[in-house]
Amino acid sequence: MGREGRANEASRNHLLDGWCVIYTMRALLVEGGGVRAAFAAGVLDALMESDERFDMVAGTSAGALLAAAYLADQRGRSLRVLRHPDCRAAFGRISDFLRGGDLVDLELLHEAADRLEPLDGTAVLAHPARFLLTVTDVETGTGHLIEPTEEDLVAALKATSALPIAVRSPVEVAGLKCLDGGIAIPIPVQQVIDMGATELVVVRTRRAGYRNNGRSGRLAAPWFERKQPSLAGALRSRGEVYNAMLDVLDDPPEGVSIQQIRPRRTPACRRTGGSDVDIVRDHLMGMDAGQTWRSEQRLAE
Repeated sequence: MGREGRANEASRNHLLDGWCVIYTMRALLVEGGGVRAAFAAGVLDALMESDERFDMVAGTSAGALLAAAYLADQRGRSLRVLRHPDCRAAFGRISDFLRGGDLVDLELLHEAADRLEPLDGTAVLAHPARFLLTVTDVETGTGHLIEPTEEDLVAALKATSALPIAVRSPVEVAGLKCLDGGIAIPIPVQQVIDMGATELVVVRTRRAGYRNNGRSGRLAAPWFERKQPSLAGALRSRGEVYNAMLDVLDDPPEGVSIQQIRPRRTPACRRTGGSDVDIVRDHLMGMDAGQTWRSEQRLAE
């Protein structure tokens, strides 16, 4: 049986409706947010303690890195990476940026993380659930939901988390020059629904009621206007795209159920950094949210 077949068999709920068998395809989606994703890391660590099964697991930007650790069953890895001094040094490199380098050093981040605790890529790709992540094509401004292979897993993880401006050079993956997937696809909600998902669990890094005002995208757009005008357009419209995604979360299509696991307060960490105390607090808040969600699921069973 192929990988997709194994994934479908892993977690389908078989319900009889007359003579028909109804399949429920479950998807776990993880929002990004840079270091702010410490909350999502806590949620996923809590879910690793449970027997939850999904047909597909998808992430955007930092959310994809967390999703990979989840599929590899490397509980606590994301927190250890976020807290490690060498990994934290990869963020907020203002002096490097002013000299023409990157504000976020992806190479340093991934090398430091691998020295600390290598991601088990074999386990990620062998998992019954399909692993999907988002990237944004800098030439067209279009978002893509891709399924990494053994050959391009590392490049794909770098591409999805390559923040515009903070990372100057796009990362090539799947024949595309890419930056952060969150530019064009903040969370691949509609995309996995189009793929057949009917039960979505979405791990957010923003509180309930948050709406994107589009300011950061509009400020970043002029940076790319001359050489990559389509990307500039995608950045200008990011707020609208994000809020349209929120509308689907709040009012899903008929036949689709969506549950969101969100922070009860605004995470202390920012996109590009946070103190060690902030990281631990946000992670603990995520652990609590994940455990609460699991308790609610058990009561509903």
